[in-house]
Amino acid sequence: MIPVGPPSRRYRLIRVAQLLMVLTAGLLAVASFAGWSALKTVAWPLRDTFTLAASGFCVARAVLVRGDRLPWAILGGGLACYGAATLAFSLTQHLHDGQQLTMAPSVADIGWLAFYPACYASVVLLLRHRVLRLPLSMLLDSLVGLLGFAALTGALKEAVEHHDPALSSGQVVVALIYPLADLLLVLLVVSVFGVLGRRAGRVWWLLGCGLLCFAAADSTMASKATVSGGFSPGGPPDTFWALSALMLTFAAWQRQPRAPRVRATGWAIMIVPSVLTLTAIGILVAGATEQLPLYAVVLAAATLVTGLGRAAFSLREVQRLAESKEQAHTDHLTQQLNRRGLDERLRAAIAGADTSGRPLALLLLDLDRFKLVNDSLGHRVGDQLLAEVSARIALALRPGDTLARLGGDEFAVLLERTDSVGAQLVADRVRAALADVFRVDVLTVAVTASIGTAIYPEQAANADELLARADIAMYTAKRHHTGVEHFDPREALDPLLEFTMTESLRVGIGEHQIEAHYQPKVEIATGRVRSVEALARWRHPERGLLTPASFVPLAEHAGLMSSLTNAVLERACTQLAYWREIGLDVTAAVNISATDLLDAAFPDHVEGLLARHGLAADALELELTETTLMLDRTRAAAVLRQLHDQGVRIALDDYGTGYSTLGYLGGDFPVDVLKLDRSFVSRLECDDVARKIVSSTIDLAHQLGLRVVAEGVETGRALDLLREFGCDLAQGFLIGEPSPAVDITALLSAVPGRAGEPPAAHR
Repeated sequence: MIPVGPPSRRYRLIRVAQLLMVLTAGLLAVASFAGWSALKTVAWPLRDTFTLAASGFCVARAVLVRGDRLPWAILGGGLACYGAATLAFSLTQHLHDGQQLTMAPSVADIGWLAFYPACYASVVLLLRHRVLRLPLSMLLDSLVGLLGFAALTGALKEAVEHHDPALSSGQVVVALIYPLADLLLVLLVVSVFGVLGRRAGRVWWLLGCGLLCFAAADSTMASKATVSGGFSPGGPPDTFWALSALMLTFAAWQRQPRAPRVRATGWAIMIVPSVLTLTAIGILVAGATEQLPLYAVVLAAATLVTGLGRAAFSLREVQRLAESKEQAHTDHLTQQLNRRGLDERLRAAIAGADTSGRPLALLLLDLDRFKLVNDSLGHRVGDQLLAEVSARIALALRPGDTLARLGGDEFAVLLERTDSVGAQLVADRVRAALADVFRVDVLTVAVTASIGTAIYPEQAANADELLARADIAMYTAKRHHTGVEHFDPREALDPLLEFTMTESLRVGIGEHQIEAHYQPKVEIATGRVRSVEALARWRHPERGLLTPASFVPLAEHAGLMSSLTNAVLERACTQLAYWREIGLDVTAAVNISATDLLDAAFPDHVEGLLARHGLAADALELELTETTLMLDRTRAAAVLRQLHDQGVRIALDDYGTGYSTLGYLGGDFPVDVLKLDRSFVSRLECDDVARKIVSSTIDLAHQLGLRVVAEGVETGRALDLLREFGCDLAQGFLIGEPSPAVDITALLSAVPGRAGEPPAAHR
């Protein structure tokens, strides 16, 4: 492919040379018909060297540009042979004082004829890069072409000699071989466009039109020579030859965009063998009534036999294609239709339903607790069970019903000409067929299924909607443990609402609808509030202010957690910068998700954010849960270490609710703060075990150099106990609820009433 971009000097020279070729072609076209002797004198050397110039362009393309070098080099060589032969013929004519030369085989014919095999080879080589695979049957096509060409030449030679006995054998061959070679050239171009289609690209259009112009030039010249008895320059042939060389010149230097490969299939690749096989049949028929040479008849018979072999090969390829298509639409385990096969069958059935006006039903079936079978008994047993389930479902269906396995333990049943009543009857039969236990090897397995149904066109407008609504009904049956459920529009509201809210959240994050509310943390020993936790709030344009419980799960499912975290971090850092500007020494904690913790670029993002707001790293505290750490210990540890080395403090949230939290404290994870879960703090006043757990946890944390924050502090007694245990910070409704920054600013500026007690206004 020629590089796209600013052309280098060599490519600018090519463009200039192509412009000169266009001007020369125009001059030759005018000279072919004009009677001006001066113009013909100028055109004479240009005509004889024009094809040589075109060959130079093709060879230069092969040398200077990577890709497709060989086909353009071969085509350039063929043009060079043709141009050299033309020059030699013209010089010979000049030596004979411009006299018309008779049609006798000469050295020039060798050069002219060499162009054809070079042209065929270059086209096939170029085509090889545009098709996925050239079928082996095309080798037979080549053999059919050679045999048919030879047979046709022999038969026509006999006919021409019989018509004009004065012609020598060489003259007859000259009269026949060119039009036959041109015929093959035309058939080849038509075959190529039959394979590539109308969107073959500019290269192929220029190449094809150039070759057709060449065939037209040859044909008109042969016709002219037959009438006049010899060759002479001028007229339409010169114009066609000039156009042919010009188009090949531009084809060689066209930029070729990447195009998807196509398959060499269909009627197109059968053009050449079909035409020549029919010609061979005609020769054999003529041989029975006319005195044709024996070799022509033998060649025609060989062509016919090879053509029949090619037809047999094509039938085999069609059979293989049908088998591969069937395999592509069949589930290998159950031998039923797969998802692709069901999609085609369903769309065809919907088209039939639109014509007949009869409804159709779709059942989606999912096996209950099949994952437990796979996990406990192994996939081999699971596969055998699926095959048995498929066989039982098939026996429960009516003739004409369609069964498909969509994947895993999910099946679909298409019921044509069926309404909701018929769908219920079939669903009941299927469940009854699955009621008996399955015996797989020596094991006995009980299977139940949840089935959802949807009706077209009553409940869906197209195939995709029908599948979606049957899926909703199936999950309703699974959720309610009812076995069979029909689609209910009310059940579709939840997924639709979830989708709508998710897309609104995506827009809301981009339009800065995410706010940060701040919950204060009090230093128990001094009663001062010097730190806060930034909590996300969504200012929905229609629903008002939403808490994290209503949108964080949506963000998790939609992959928006990273964007959500960044929005809260931006708000928190902006507010921290303002508080510090007015003299309040405040730190803020922000919750981060697993997505952030597994992102190697997250520490750099945090560092850049702090620098942009002029904040020291210790102004920020990042909170994470044990569940977040469990996803990928190695990557999480690397990200946390980088954050910690920057000076950002790390807090472990909901401490005490996990399974191996102590392992994180002494392991690879740098932790500065423990946050005691509210489930322990809320029981401090009434549960002696909870008091012992909280007290010992605080002691352990202090021995490890960690600070402790108690969450969910709602009573003064709980705060007194935490002070007694030596807890560092407290957070909860007693201290203050999450509030906008303007409300928290007053609390940060307030002085506590007595030592160790938070400001009274927020108790």
